Amino acid sequence: MKLTVASTPAKPQLPTVHFFTKEERKQLPHPLTEAEFSLIPSSLLPLHESNALCVGLGTAAKVTGNTVRQAAAAAAKFLRKNGHADYSLHLGKHAGFAGEATEGVVVGSYQFEQYKTADKRTPAPERVTLVVPADQIPGAAARARRGLVIGEACNRAREIANQPPNVFYPQILAETAAAIAKEHKLGLTVLDEKALRKGGFGGLLAVGGASAHPPRLVVLRYQGGRKGDAPIALVGKAVTFDSGGISIKPSLGMEEMVFDKCGGCAVLGAMAGLATLKLKLNVVGIIASAENLLSGESYRPGDIVTVYDGKHIEINNTDAEGRVILADALGYAVKDVKASQIIDLATLTGAVVVALGDHVAGLWTASKNMRTGLLDAAEKAGEKFWHMPLFPEYEEQIRSQIALVKNSSGRPGGANTAAAFLKTFVGDTPWAHLDIAGTAATDKDSATLARGATGFGVRTLLEYLSAI
Repeated sequence: MKLTVASTPAKPQLPTVHFFTKEERKQLPHPLTEAEFSLIPSSLLPLHESNALCVGLGTAAKVTGNTVRQAAAAAAKFLRKNGHADYSLHLGKHAGFAGEATEGVVVGSYQFEQYKTADKRTPAPERVTLVVPADQIPGAAARARRGLVIGEACNRAREIANQPPNVFYPQILAETAAAIAKEHKLGLTVLDEKALRKGGFGGLLAVGGASAHPPRLVVLRYQGGRKGDAPIALVGKAVTFDSGGISIKPSLGMEEMVFDKCGGCAVLGAMAGLATLKLKLNVVGIIASAENLLSGESYRPGDIVTVYDGKHIEINNTDAEGRVILADALGYAVKDVKASQIIDLATLTGAVVVALGDHVAGLWTASKNMRTGLLDAAEKAGEKFWHMPLFPEYEEQIRSQIALVKNSSGRPGGANTAAAFLKTFVGDTPWAHLDIAGTAATDKDSATLARGATGFGVRTLLEYLSAI
């Protein structure tokens, strides 16, 4: 998509988008009552005779960057659905939110249509012009460029996460990471099954042992800070398909397990984004990828698995596999990367969905600085997180009588005990766990977002890293 910032539309005859608060009702092209057009945030009113789209922003005092982001996304989604690939957004006094508006356009216009026939595809946006006052063009242009990078990073994660499991498995994820590394001049290490066995990555080998597609540990390195500075580690779970293993899932809804790789995909998107933004810090992305299936090689309830840092895990539920492969990745972040801090992202538990629903992700950390930084970043990014507890009682729940920890302690406090399990493998390194199980994908279209992977977490990571 080509993005232009100007004081007038490139082609006045093309569709134009205009934003209005409730207080600006009298400025609408036609007199309309509240019943005819509410002007609530992201409400739309197409005016076909003037080739314009009016978008509501709600009450002026409550307009934020995210209000504009969501309104722009709703407009972009509507325009793509109606076949418009070239249009302008008139931001007016909201030029300060040019970055958020651009993010909204990029994310809102995304559709996963790779496997549709040509006649069923909708035209992707080719050119979008942000119209702002002439004296605000330089600042708006800089913000829009950044918004474009963040939006594209989010969509990159979505495009990868939407891929079906028969064509996208751990080896393909590693190849995708290699392409991103080449494009952005990132360092790359891929540990295949032979290297994993030699290195003692027992979690990945156990979970991925039943599949014809062996597991991978993918490590991407970005060097934007000073040489020798300890990097921040982003750790992602990428189970390319999760049947549950021997503790098999119910068949109803199992197709949604294509999205069990979204944490790792968010790390891939964030690594591409931070390299494009040229952030001045060192970051290592670590992605643990496996396919959790059934065969004579399946790991079993009752097994004892030894992970990378030498700790032993009692397996009592093979469907609690994400934390087992993350144990390897977290151990690697501590031992080999020597990370200054670790953030992991995972579609880890159904329990977090029960606790917080489909629109809010869980955040666990004992670091006040990380908690404040991530929550501030999430608010700026327009993503919702809620800080969850890490009480000692949860650690007691996951203690094993025959190993150090067990990988499941049952339903009570399930999202919290999963976080306590992960905490076992980070030692004293500042760490935050983001459980994005409810927010990583959506099974239906909304006014602002297409069905499928959402790219949740990418924008928060980029805002967090940008603020360091």
